[in-house]
Amino acid sequence: MKRNAYHNRIAFSYIIATATLLAVAFFLIYLVVRMTVYANLDEMLHTVANKHAWEVEVKDGKVSFFNKIEWEEREHREVEVNPVFIELHGTDGRTMDKSPNLKVDSLGFHPNITAGKHFNTLLRSQPVRQLKIPVIRDNKIVCYITTAIPIDGYLLVLNTLQNILIITFLFSLLLLFLTARYLAIKSIRPVKLIIAKAQQINSSNLTDRIPVPETRDELFDLAKAINQLLDRIDESLQREKQFTSDAAHQLKTPLAILKGSFEVLVRKPRKTEEFVLKINESLVEIDRLSEIVDKLLILARMDNKAMKMRVSEFSVVEAIDKVIRRAARAIENKTIKLIFEPPGDFTIINDPFIIDLILENLLSNAIKYSHRGGEIEITCHQENGHVVLQLHDEGIGIASEEINKIFLPFYRGSSEVISREKGSGIGLSIVAKACKMADITLNIQSRIKEGTHVQLKLPKEKS
Repeated sequence: MKRNAYHNRIAFSYIIATATLLAVAFFLIYLVVRMTVYANLDEMLHTVANKHAWEVEVKDGKVSFFNKIEWEEREHREVEVNPVFIELHGTDGRTMDKSPNLKVDSLGFHPNITAGKHFNTLLRSQPVRQLKIPVIRDNKIVCYITTAIPIDGYLLVLNTLQNILIITFLFSLLLLFLTARYLAIKSIRPVKLIIAKAQQINSSNLTDRIPVPETRDELFDLAKAINQLLDRIDESLQREKQFTSDAAHQLKTPLAILKGSFEVLVRKPRKTEEFVLKINESLVEIDRLSEIVDKLLILARMDNKAMKMRVSEFSVVEAIDKVIRRAARAIENKTIKLIFEPPGDFTIINDPFIIDLILENLLSNAIKYSHRGGEIEITCHQENGHVVLQLHDEGIGIASEEINKIFLPFYRGSSEVISREKGSGIGLSIVAKACKMADITLNIQSRIKEGTHVQLKLPKEKS
């Protein structure tokens, strides 16, 4: 398919609109001039016809002009530049008399033409404009007077005007097209510069940006939008690189531990107890690897929007109880006192799996970073069409400057206690994305050495 340049399309669109306006304007000019010419001719014919109607005499049943001799003398003395022909017809259509300049010619009666109506016809093969009006005497039509005037000169003027307008129209269209094309090329030149700059940007120079025009017009908005898109792409790629690096690091650590354990076992003969110990350590690392892989898969499905919501009605209290029962061994190992005394049952319509995912990660973090013998309290109540769930622990807490970073994948706080605890740093990233999917409002407040307070506002019904 042949490529049609955008500036040509702009020029053609402009020409179509302009051609329509010019055609209407030129047609109106021609129409007004034509109407004016014919109006003047018709007025002249009326004046002549009415003037000579009074020069008609009826004598002995004959109709004639009483000053015909004077006409003949004037015709000999003067040369008529724009002659007017006059002819009298009886009511039966017979020619009764005529002006001397008609000589042997006749205008004709034209019975089908209504009296008082102007029309064009031919005389001596030349176009003339005619008018026929009745001559009335004593309230009775005695004859008809027909006047005619040559219009070949007027028609020549009208034809010339018509040709001039057509030629001017075509020339104007050509000139306008060239002008519009030039202006279109000039107008889209900044767009070409944007395209050229955009084509130069690739993964190696993604920090480059499109020059933003000084004029705050559509091109300014276009360049700004492209730059914002490049910012998002760059940010996304940086996150992806960081994610890949962190994921590799998280997977490498347990693999290194497994390799070290196996290398120790094969160096020399070992007792059964040593094999059992190292195998159990390896199983712990394998479980850790499995957990990291599972969380990475969940995170990837959320990022790719491959995780579909399966909404149903369920009890929030039962969902919390299930998570607490699964975490019972971890709670017991750290001798944590967990308080959960709901005032009643609360049901919501949402995805049970997503809610379970959120609760499990939050409770797991609360247990992991609580002090041995500490306390975790879970409460829930209804408020303005929401079920408000709050989880409070008395653990190590999070520094205020790190609150906004804890939702980044693989981010773990700078505290030494946090760094000693085994974890992937993925849990809160999953929580944040899951809350967004389930329309849950998440709010976390924390202080170092004072603990962390998490609030979830769950809608009664998923929109």
